Amino acid sequence: MVIAAADLYALQGIDLALDGASGRLAEIEEQLGESEELVEARQRVEEKRQAVAELRSRQADLEHTVDDVRAKASEVEKKLYGGSVRNPKELQDFQADLTALQGQVRKREDTLLAVLVEVEEGEGQLKEAESAFSQLEARWRAGQRKLEAEKGQIEPEIERLREKQAKQSSGIDKAALGLYRLLQERRGGQAVAMVERGMCQGCRITLPMSVLQRARAGLGLVQCVSCERILLVR
Repeated sequence: MVIAAADLYALQGIDLALDGASGRLAEIEEQLGESEELVEARQRVEEKRQAVAELRSRQADLEHTVDDVRAKASEVEKKLYGGSVRNPKELQDFQADLTALQGQVRKREDTLLAVLVEVEEGEGQLKEAESAFSQLEARWRAGQRKLEAEKGQIEPEIERLREKQAKQSSGIDKAALGLYRLLQERRGGQAVAMVERGMCQGCRITLPMSVLQRARAGLGLVQCVSCERILLVR
């Protein structure tokens, strides 16, 4: 059964390698696809773009309104100073209308100027968001390419390890394999421990001489009296 312990130790090496490769593959698959950071950066760009679009629409509406009020003021001014109207009361009314319209023009121009400042600020923020997103996306794409390349290497390695695992398991006694699997589950994958200088390398205790003698003699599978791992003496 010394051979069985050695075979189990070899199987353990394969299992641990397979667990490591499978774990790394799971990590890669979790990281593939858009990251939360990238999604949030894109969303910021869209929000800034929408804000600028709304400001530009407001700017256009205000420019149209200012032009309309200016046109009305120009018409009233022509009537007031064109000489076609001579009635003092009508002239007074036209003057009042012109004054009101000119006040509206100034008020709307002030509002338009404030919106123009907001548009400029919004466009600056949009450019910053687009630049940040572009840089982040470039890094993300580079990272995705690396992950895909690593995945392409790990997948065939996992397949190779699985084939090796099946081949190694097929040559081991079923009872020994059952004990191995049980201990593997209990001890975090470390079911077999080497013995060095009379110590179990799984739990680092000094083994009783009787246990050492049985392990060295190869009289069946011998387990550590502390951690219960299968002992292998070489």
